[in-house]
Amino acid sequence: MTRARASRTPAAGGRPGGSPVVSRLTHATFRLWFPFFRWLVTALPPEWVARLAAATAERAIWARESVREAILENHAAVLGLPPWRREVEESARAMLGHHSRSWIDLLRFSAHPPADLDAIVPERIGTEHLVAARDAGRGAILLTAHVGNFEIGGFFLQEIGLRVAVVYLPDPSPVVERDRTAARDRLGIRSIPITSELSAVKVLRSLEEGYFVAIQGDRDYGGTGRRMPFLGREVSFPVGPFRIAAAAGAPLLPVFVLRGEGGTYRTVVEAPLRVEAARRGERDEAERRAMTDFVAILERTIRENHAQWYTFTRFWEPPT
Repeated sequence: MTRARASRTPAAGGRPGGSPVVSRLTHATFRLWFPFFRWLVTALPPEWVARLAAATAERAIWARESVREAILENHAAVLGLPPWRREVEESARAMLGHHSRSWIDLLRFSAHPPADLDAIVPERIGTEHLVAARDAGRGAILLTAHVGNFEIGGFFLQEIGLRVAVVYLPDPSPVVERDRTAARDRLGIRSIPITSELSAVKVLRSLEEGYFVAIQGDRDYGGTGRRMPFLGREVSFPVGPFRIAAAAGAPLLPVFVLRGEGGTYRTVVEAPLRVEAARRGERDEAERRAMTDFVAILERTIRENHAQWYTFTRFWEPPT
């Protein structure tokens, strides 16, 4: 199965391929800092914590030249502008702020679930697609990406009677991994870490049990994906979610949970994609069509919400 993961911040995971000594120092520092951050999230107003994050973690990330240049290049591609333009830097810095706030909201809501969900998620687009899949009595693949804050979408999904599982690649930081898993547990979300090829069996079993399984569909960490045009260039996208959907006979629902104004969110669920074919040659074509449709949806979503596209390495280079 092609790997999928939740976002890794450079502050948490260090630079891929960097010095082992630097990596160890980063993890040691983060092991001390992150529990303090988690406590702050529950003790202080979120706006205060966001300001602290901007002055510390976000500033540290921006100071790392390789990470800063990668972020600027990604946002330049989305905006169709040179990396040195002011609009590109504004988008990149806004992304860091949204990323911090996503972590703040995940830790805050998992510790103290919101009493009024309508106040947090006032706009919900395409919910009928989820309801139809639920009423069909089968599970579905929730195909998302490193855009927005899908982790807290579990609140909304559970409200309409869905059981949710999340497929992810474990974070290199044990502290982040432990706290994120604990947060999911408190939200009632099943965690499916990608640790071997056998992880696909857990995904299929969850679908058979009626779970809605969330998978990131935008980074090909296994290096076995299909190259597709994206934002004017070609990049490899994972085929795993589409092949699992074909094997399970499950629909793929592109889903995004996007930050709005005043700390609110909106959920966007696109019409289901299916990979259905009788013969091998037809399956390859059905897979290609579904991937083409998803990549088009992803490109549109990122163009409309570029400040919520959480990428800290050059997107068009093979991930490490």
